[in-house]
Amino acid sequence: MLGVVIWSCQTTGKAIIWCADHGDLAHFDGAGSMTGAVMVSAGDLVDVTLMRSSAVRRCARLELVEAGYMPEIADHLRTRPRAIAAA
Repeated sequence: MLGVVIWSCQTTGKAIIWCADHGDLAHFDGAGSMTGAVMVSAGDLVDVTLMRSSAVRRCARLELVEAGYMPEIADHLRTRPRAIAAA
């Protein structure tokens, strides 16, 4: 499944990914957690395979598709007004 990295830590390699299915956010435990994984940054487009770990979605596999695909994603989400639910 495709997703966009909305947060990452350049020290640990951990990341939070907003997936194309608009389900729960996915957690990536860092490049050291799997063979062949690369460091990712906010805004990168990634291809992930997900697994459920208790109540959290985690990346079982992560592959970089395009670096810098949507670099403004974090700022856009932070400044976006919250949607009002229809009655």
